[in-house]
Amino acid sequence: MPNAIYQYVYYEPLSVGSPETRQNRNPATSSKYLPIPGITVPSTNDLASGSTFTPDVPPASYTFGGNTYNFGFMNVSGCVGAGETSTDISNLPGSASFAPLIVGSQVINILVVYIAHGGGSGPGGGPGIYLDAFDETTGTFLDNFFVTSIAPDSGLTSNVNVYGSLAVEPHAETIVAASTPINTPTVANSSAIFDKWVKLEGPAGNPTISGGSTSLVVGGHTHSDIAAFAFYKDPASVYITGGYQSPDIILFTPFSTTSMGAPVPIGSGATTVLPGIHYGFAAVVHNDSEYEVSTDVTFWNIPGGVGTAGTLLDTQTVIIPASSSATVISSQPFINSGGHTCAVVSIDTADSPCQFDPTGSADSVHIPDPDANVTHSCSAWRNTNTIFVFPGAPWHFEIGLGNLHADYAATPIGIQLQVQHVPADFAQNDHVLQVIKAHRRIYSKTPPYLIPVLREKLPVADIKPEVKLVSKGKIAPQREGNGYLLEFENSKETNFQVSGVVPANAKPGDTFLVQLSARYPKAGRFAAKSIGFLEILVVKNK
Repeated sequence: MPNAIYQYVYYEPLSVGSPETRQNRNPATSSKYLPIPGITVPSTNDLASGSTFTPDVPPASYTFGGNTYNFGFMNVSGCVGAGETSTDISNLPGSASFAPLIVGSQVINILVVYIAHGGGSGPGGGPGIYLDAFDETTGTFLDNFFVTSIAPDSGLTSNVNVYGSLAVEPHAETIVAASTPINTPTVANSSAIFDKWVKLEGPAGNPTISGGSTSLVVGGHTHSDIAAFAFYKDPASVYITGGYQSPDIILFTPFSTTSMGAPVPIGSGATTVLPGIHYGFAAVVHNDSEYEVSTDVTFWNIPGGVGTAGTLLDTQTVIIPASSSATVISSQPFINSGGHTCAVVSIDTADSPCQFDPTGSADSVHIPDPDANVTHSCSAWRNTNTIFVFPGAPWHFEIGLGNLHADYAATPIGIQLQVQHVPADFAQNDHVLQVIKAHRRIYSKTPPYLIPVLREKLPVADIKPEVKLVSKGKIAPQREGNGYLLEFENSKETNFQVSGVVPANAKPGDTFLVQLSARYPKAGRFAAKSIGFLEILVVKNK
């Protein structure tokens, strides 16, 4: 059962020129947060995993031995997520304006930092300007260099990076924090990302902070102490393997919300998702973060084949352990209503690049591009089908754009086609076998030719697919490239046929990958986008 451990400490700046620098300090004994003498600290609490945690409210001010300690900030780390910090004692982490603090499996540390007052702390008892960096995720100081420039006096940069202090100048100085901590000798590199500057102490209007800007402006001739921290967060690394044939999307039978049955494979004759059948729908989501993360996993059904309009089936909120993966099952089945229907998953995670938070089915058009970063994607599609073909014989399949949004319906949609050849003995060489071995954690249940680093090197086949309309509309060749422009009279009837002929010299066991891309131009309120579909042709004996 996880514990909640409180620390009430005060910040003590370093002395310029002393042997102790930001790079060799030990936060437990110096730099400099130190235990506040005499203050009552809440006792350690045992908490239930999965419960919501609300930290105790600390004193706003505390006096001991002639020194007054004023609240600076509270940091809560160890809960599910990247850590939370607040400088407002009336609005602490866990309150209504923050996301709930969810107890995971790790120890929760509540660090409350105070600023000590008891006389001037600068040279000769005068005012001092103190700047430092803090990691909200780990709840510790960042000892890395963190200031990239100071203007107009660039020579002051070293003092801030080494000792955390800035000389009082007769004019304003602009301090710019690094977007990520600077690699620093003797200090472990950090992948944290700049979150915000926070003023802990100083006169009204000094320093000046503009929102989430990396710049902090300290006014000249300050007559009182100034303390400000650059706060950083370790970004969450939660993702799904993307692409339009994602191995992380699983369709299975029979439908269940608690366990997975027989999976529908990719790249064999059993890949067809039959109309009307209730399939189980699951997704594997990965967390490379060093902490537990809560993520929303949304399941979609998008008909047509290369359509953009679909139905939001379900959203599951799950906690994924640190450096782990989780299989998430939809509470709703995936049903092919006829023709080609895409199974799609998107994820939404705070403090990460994946922050797509749909409110309903209408948001399907805004699902992130699964090809933008296939290995660490914010969405994944299962959009493929397999048919058996014969050497020298014709083949065809029908596909559509689904129900076109009104903005897209008013403009031609581009169709691009490419065919790649996979020889029957493709996987029978050492290089391919090494790649398969290196990618088996993700791609162990898909044909090896769908591993991106192998697929991109496949040769282009001597097949020139043709497109003709099934629904009423217009078709024209594109002026540039090998493709077509399609327009349809009825935005709800958008089917077309793709056909070709298998090369006469094809061998049984050969495979041809017919990659189709529907290119939607920017139209009205919708951005330009591309939707992919893969038809797999498996050659058999006649």
